[in-house]
Amino acid sequence: MNLKWAQHWIGLFANGTDELMTLYSPSFQFEDVNFGIQIKDDPAALRKFFSGFVISNPELSYNKFDVFDYVGDDKLGSFQWTWETKHAGDFLGRPAAGKITKTRGVTVMGWKDGKIILERSIWDAIPVFQQLAAA
Repeated sequence: MNLKWAQHWIGLFANGTDELMTLYSPSFQFEDVNFGIQIKDDPAALRKFFSGFVISNPELSYNKFDVFDYVGDDKLGSFQWTWETKHAGDFLGRPAAGKITKTRGVTVMGWKDGKIILERSIWDAIPVFQQLAAA
């Protein structure tokens, strides 16, 4: 895979889960380190997690993702990204409705036969808490 593929993948988060889910193998490992979420071979659970990023009312909130760096090949790679969001409600137990935060993260991904079999993401929560406190 490459930077263009990673940008396509991350762009699907705010647009719905149907196309996003086609990128995953039926047999996969997923982990979001910050949220403490691990999903293995359960597409329904993965779809449910991803649906939290789909914006139903763009006037109240939004998610903007951008991949800006990629290292790897078509078997294993990692990419850095930014995430800017306008929160619709509380976030990680903090009042956040209407506030905008931005942070960076890294995703490590593995593929087999062109499908995602491994995904592990971690993002920097400190700037998010700082931005929520300052807003």
